Amino acid sequence: MNVTHMNEGHKVAYTLDGSILTIGESVVLDLDEEQEDVERVISVFAGDDGTLSEDGHNYAAVIIIPPRRYANEEVDEIIDGEEVVQIIPVAQPCQVAAVTLQLWSIAMAHAESEKEE
Repeated sequence: MNVTHMNEGHKVAYTLDGSILTIGESVVLDLDEEQEDVERVISVFAGDDGTLSEDGHNYAAVIIIPPRRYANEEVDEIIDGEEVVQIIPVAQPCQVAAVTLQLWSIAMAHAESEKEE
């Protein structure tokens, strides 16, 4: 995962376990489930009380998930008594290395709330 620090200051903690991204202690995203056929941008905000959510005004993090990739897979079928090979697209797992996490500084009140949880 590409991590970019957008400005100076204290950032919210994050962990990555396989395709599970945890931001703070309250926002958990499965990158495989969040990935779509188009680029997906998910914003995480820090509230005035230090809670993290996907709604708000003060950015804590932005996750940019690239579009889903597909691989062609051959499937053998019998149609009208003849064996036919069809090629179907199969969704590939999210390439976590291609995901970008942008971290924004949060007020120390937000940081202290995250440490206490």
